[in-house]
Amino acid sequence: MAVTRSALAVMLGAILVASPLAAQNATGIVTGRVVDSASRQPLSAVSVRVVGTTNGALTRVDGSFTIALVGAGTNQVRASRIGFSAQTRTVNVQAGGTVTVEIAMAPQAAVLSDIVVTGYGTQRRESITGSVTTVNTEEANVGVITNANQLLQGRVAGVQITTNNGEPGGGAQVRVRGGTSIQASNDPLYVVDGVPLQNESTVAGAATPGVNRALNRNPLNSINPNDIESMTVLKDASATAIYGSRGANGVVLIQTKRGSRGSSALDYDTYVAASNPARKLNFLTGDQYRTFVQSQVAAGNLPASQLALNGTANTDWEQALTHTGYASSQNVAFSGGSQQTHYRSSLNYFDQKGVVISNGLKRYQGRLNAQHAALDGRLNLDLNLTASRVNNNYLAMENGGGFTGGVFTNMAIFNPTLPVQVLDSATNTFKYFEMGGGSQSVRNPVALANQITDRAPENRVLGNITGTLLLFTGLTAQTTLGTDYTNSVRQTYVPRVSPLGAEFNGLARQAERSLQNLNFQQLVTATPKIGNRQELEVVGGYEYSQFENSGFEVISQGFITDAFQFNNLGAGTQASSPAPVSYIQQSKLVSFFSRANYGFGDKYFLTGVIRRDGSSRLADGHKWSVFPAVSASWRLSNEEFMRGNQFSTLAVRAGWGRQGNQAVQPYATQLLLKTDAGAKYPFGNGVTTGLSAVQVQNPDLRWETSEQTNVGLDWGLKNDRFTGVIDMYQKTTKDLLLTVPVPQPAVVSQQIQNIGSVRNRGFEASMDARILEQGSRTLSSGLVLSVDRNSVLNLGDAPFIITGGVFGQGQSGRFSQRLIPGQPIGTFWGAKFLRVDTKGQQVFSCVAKSAGCVAGETFAPTGDDEMVIGNANPKFSVGFRSNGSMNKFDASWLWRGEFGRDVFNNTALVYSTKGNAKSSRNFLESALADPIGIAEPAIYSSRWLENGRFVRLQNVTVGYTFALPASLGGGRNTRIYLSGDNLLLFTPYSGYDPEVFVDAGIATRGIDYLTYPRARTITTGAHIQF
Repeated sequence: MAVTRSALAVMLGAILVASPLAAQNATGIVTGRVVDSASRQPLSAVSVRVVGTTNGALTRVDGSFTIALVGAGTNQVRASRIGFSAQTRTVNVQAGGTVTVEIAMAPQAAVLSDIVVTGYGTQRRESITGSVTTVNTEEANVGVITNANQLLQGRVAGVQITTNNGEPGGGAQVRVRGGTSIQASNDPLYVVDGVPLQNESTVAGAATPGVNRALNRNPLNSINPNDIESMTVLKDASATAIYGSRGANGVVLIQTKRGSRGSSALDYDTYVAASNPARKLNFLTGDQYRTFVQSQVAAGNLPASQLALNGTANTDWEQALTHTGYASSQNVAFSGGSQQTHYRSSLNYFDQKGVVISNGLKRYQGRLNAQHAALDGRLNLDLNLTASRVNNNYLAMENGGGFTGGVFTNMAIFNPTLPVQVLDSATNTFKYFEMGGGSQSVRNPVALANQITDRAPENRVLGNITGTLLLFTGLTAQTTLGTDYTNSVRQTYVPRVSPLGAEFNGLARQAERSLQNLNFQQLVTATPKIGNRQELEVVGGYEYSQFENSGFEVISQGFITDAFQFNNLGAGTQASSPAPVSYIQQSKLVSFFSRANYGFGDKYFLTGVIRRDGSSRLADGHKWSVFPAVSASWRLSNEEFMRGNQFSTLAVRAGWGRQGNQAVQPYATQLLLKTDAGAKYPFGNGVTTGLSAVQVQNPDLRWETSEQTNVGLDWGLKNDRFTGVIDMYQKTTKDLLLTVPVPQPAVVSQQIQNIGSVRNRGFEASMDARILEQGSRTLSSGLVLSVDRNSVLNLGDAPFIITGGVFGQGQSGRFSQRLIPGQPIGTFWGAKFLRVDTKGQQVFSCVAKSAGCVAGETFAPTGDDEMVIGNANPKFSVGFRSNGSMNKFDASWLWRGEFGRDVFNNTALVYSTKGNAKSSRNFLESALADPIGIAEPAIYSSRWLENGRFVRLQNVTVGYTFALPASLGGGRNTRIYLSGDNLLLFTPYSGYDPEVFVDAGIATRGIDYLTYPRARTITTGAHIQF
């Protein structure tokens, strides 16, 4: 890191030396107004800049602008906005004076060339040869947005985002062009202001009695969505190859907002929101349950003693666990600067209470962006710093745990004739009603939620400092030092007063996890002038990343009081199993890369990329690999033979590239040992306890590699009022990183090896239309369509891999999915359900050789009877959005949908069983109409696969913009709005929501088991500019 310290010293020294050397020329002010030339209505969000400088401003809602520190003399001022022709005016500025100018812009003219953020730089949109999509984050940031991933939902073709559940701050599966790895990570790389973000689980601690391993938090929870200027998704290999192995699953570039030179602004955003569960599962009411038990006793299916187990209550346990959740956000941002220095700082407080009792999330976040120009603009220094604290308050035992599982499991089965609380005659106070003790007892779910503490405060610092020096015309050097540091603590306590905690006399746990990523980048960019019709940019760079993951976990039990909770583990009288654990993992990634962009005549563009990565995680002799890519585009609309054609934009693109994936744990190639009381070795005249292997070395472990080919078409009509993009791709991944069984006898039972291959093919299309643009009256719409087909090509010597564990009582050892060559990842495998016979027994299809098979039918299917019964992947997904404004009003909406997919309703499988009543347990109301008898067990089959198609009204927002009067502070621009999230859901699926993810094994998809319910949310807020 000596080079890092030296570079930092050079950059800081440059700041101190350069500031007094900056030229102090006489300046004046340019002010004015921009209007629509047709309607004479003011135009907001127009970029007005002094030609030849970076000095400029955006127009306000009334079309006005002010640019300070404009050099004295003759200047040109240029106004530009997408959908309007750019206009330039000449102004004469006197030292200390002010010049006023009005600029009229004609609509429906040539569209402004977008500058798009790409890997390690920017490009004109016209010159991009890969598959790249940029999201309008201001348009997308509506409703309750807790993390930046939500800004992409339904707005980017080829990007599928499935949140784990409705829990505040819950994680999400983000897939760019489908998942192509089976066991390694399929998550994209997030890059924030040039610094790669860690996308590992930050949750500390594994499962303990009463508290399970929490689902991963979203890696973007610590970033305030209000701070985001733009999000760009790099999808194909030619666009992502510059990031090498880290870009194998796509790249999401996040650029944060910055201040403007010569102007200052204060922005305040606030909103409050109320939420309720969007759907219910509906279990039997107390009256329904009593009637059912009575009927079964009368029919001789239940003993008469079962009647005595029922109470007189009518408890809706689903309702008892849920309530109206709320969220509030307060955000303030201040920006400004001089000719040499500009900055933007922000503070955010976000508080969300979930729709299930006793859980939520709080975020405290601050951010600073600062830029300084020195040496007459030859040296630019950038500082980006984010610090956040996120307090996660988990729902205790949310994801199962033990024989009867967690809060939601007990919600499903707790007898509805019994009360939540009862009066304790001894103390004359209310206490939670419990059915009994023991590790297999049903437990009061409200008590579980309220009595068990499980919280995880998380601190994160993300930042970088960048120095860019213009060595001479056409050649710049850039140095970046960045870090991403996260510290998470897990604090849990199961009290003595709870039936579960009573078994341990109280159980406490403290766990901590720290993740650190240090990143150093050195870039050199050359843009030589090689003629009026040619353009060339060459980037060369070096990148060094160092990763560290460390932590510990300590558990204690046997407390004499609940007063200490997890704050005094030494007060426990005995240590709990497992024993205390501490660990540290370190790894490094070193890269050399280069990219060349060439353009000729604004018609022909060629990009070539090569990157060489070295990873310490892989075996000697396989640590280094080269990842090349090449792509080209031809803008036919700029050809002479296309002049006068109806296409204002028409371009074809093609690209190919190779990518890698090294997403295995550090030391995955090495021999790892552990202390083992059962490992006995003869030593001298006795036997000594020693070590045993937990992992054997694999000297051949190498990169998982992918090759992707992409062809695309960009088009635009009527001066690009209607635009669209079409892409087709094929991505093949080989040398998959898989854990496979080791032939026995051997020291261990399994090992990570490079085995198998997977292929993805897909089609993407998007269209945007500026339907109406007449001053303050506007209407625009966008449509995205994604089609992805996945197929496992081979698994080495394995004919298949089982996955997708089935949850619930009586389902141990059952699996719902298989990875099979020729079938997609997410293939459901099981028996084919035929019908329920007159005796209430389920009938399944079978093969003749299967035991018990008669005329192709059986009551007890065997493994021979199982087959492919479904596919969790959608055939296609769509997103449709619209935005409009009229005078001071604006409105927007977003619809999303997925079609042609199956969902395994594991909840219905387990809780449609009437036999639950034999143990005084509840079941789903829908089972009353089911002809299955009370003696029939829950059998996994195609019967429990449901059509998972859906159309969701993701968001509707209506706003009103006005200027505050001077008596109220003179706000420059104020917008109030009302927004609704998840208002409508059209689906045949009977569970909480068809968009689900339950971690049930490697590469699982489309499994639903008692997930946290999604909420329907109403939000009202305001945005005030000063």
